[in-house]
Amino acid sequence: MSKRSDSPAMAYDPFGEPVEIACHGTTQAGDRRARSVAVTGFWLVAATLTASRIYFADEPVAQMVSNAHAQVAAFITAIL
Repeated sequence: MSKRSDSPAMAYDPFGEPVEIACHGTTQAGDRRARSVAVTGFWLVAATLTASRIYFADEPVAQMVSNAHAQVAAFITAIL
């Protein structure tokens, strides 16, 4: 496996002019650990909020569906 060096690499812009691109070295172990902890924390919070919303929304959704059913029934009765 090859490693990137900090020396500039050559590339070309859309007009054919050479452009130097500085390649950054690999991230340190502490940066990688902090990033993985942050990502894990984010998804844990997201999953918790999603699960709690589904749990707490059971009753209002059922009530909303029954109200909609009653409104549709009233509309059909009014038409007939």
